[in-house]
Amino acid sequence: MAQKIRIMQFVTGGFSGATSVAIDLTHAFGQLENVESLLVLRRKKSTTSNKLATLEQRGIPYALISGVAHAITVYQLVKLCRKWKPDILVAHGFPEHILGRWAGLFAQVPHWVQVEHNSRERYTSWKLWQSRFLSKKTRYSVGVSEGVTEVLRSQRLFSRIVAIPNGVDTDKFVRHSQNTIGQRPKDLIMVARFAKSKDQITLIQALGLLKAQGICPNLSFFGGGSSRYLKKVKELAARYSLESQVSFCTHTPNVDQELAAHKIFVMSSFYEGLNLSVLEAMASGCVVVGSDAVGVRELIRDGDDGFVFKIGDSERLANIIESILAAPENFQSFADKARLKAQQFYDKKHVNQAYQDLLLPLVTGRVNDENHMTRDIGQPSAQAR
Repeated sequence: MAQKIRIMQFVTGGFSGATSVAIDLTHAFGQLENVESLLVLRRKKSTTSNKLATLEQRGIPYALISGVAHAITVYQLVKLCRKWKPDILVAHGFPEHILGRWAGLFAQVPHWVQVEHNSRERYTSWKLWQSRFLSKKTRYSVGVSEGVTEVLRSQRLFSRIVAIPNGVDTDKFVRHSQNTIGQRPKDLIMVARFAKSKDQITLIQALGLLKAQGICPNLSFFGGGSSRYLKKVKELAARYSLESQVSFCTHTPNVDQELAAHKIFVMSSFYEGLNLSVLEAMASGCVVVGSDAVGVRELIRDGDDGFVFKIGDSERLANIIESILAAPENFQSFADKARLKAQQFYDKKHVNQAYQDLLLPLVTGRVNDENHMTRDIGQPSAQAR
């Protein structure tokens, strides 16, 4: 019997969007007969027993390593790699992709792949030097959007740069969202952690402008994150006397059902990699309104399958919301087109297949390195630099 290919996914244990992608890939590769798959989490404060229990319930094999200090993280990952002996180490996000590849170097892992999940990270000159140095032995640097791949290209890496978008389980969200926009009981929803980069402030300001005109839609915020920033958002809502209109929920156990109950989804971020919540909203049949941030704007064709507003432009956002709520039925085609786009281009089945096409030939050698990357999986396509 042929020996199985061992693929290790290393990612933050913060259960961010990057963690979700790594979990899905671990599960998908684990379903293949010729692959053994392992998820390795760098422990964070938010690496709770409840979240780990969900991995166990899904049957996803995982290991935890320290997140106290970078040197300890690398040391423990080296030990794990020498014991488990992965053929491929996939290191997700910053700084994990740097730490993971140092471990890959010291443990002599044959193949390394970097996955960058954000368009803006805190690269010092030292960290950028490390990433460039490690890229000499990195087989691929994957960007989760075309915007992210542009950032990777600007770093002058030696690795081959490719774009593979994030994906979601579109069937899950389509299943719970059969009502038309006009039939949905709630108005606005934003699903995002509370952080300055997500800019919930602009959405509150837009609601303040609408209230001044006598328009009072309800808004549901879902997401954890910074308690300090959450307090700031709540204080601003109180200043505009929006307490009766705005609700806050720091847990999102049934986000698919919540999205299905709302007419409009808003994402007001300053920057992203490729926002999973936007994709979920598209699959849920919401009218999607997003800022022109990298990782958001490329998902939306403005005025066709959603709306795009300039980052921080609360007045424009208020005008868009007013137009949609005035006649929701006029925007059903927007929601339908967005859902179809999500199903065709951003379903995680397609994304998982793209990663399989990328990674497995590194070990099997069955697909020519120049040919397999021509596989088109939508916007953006998995095309090589």
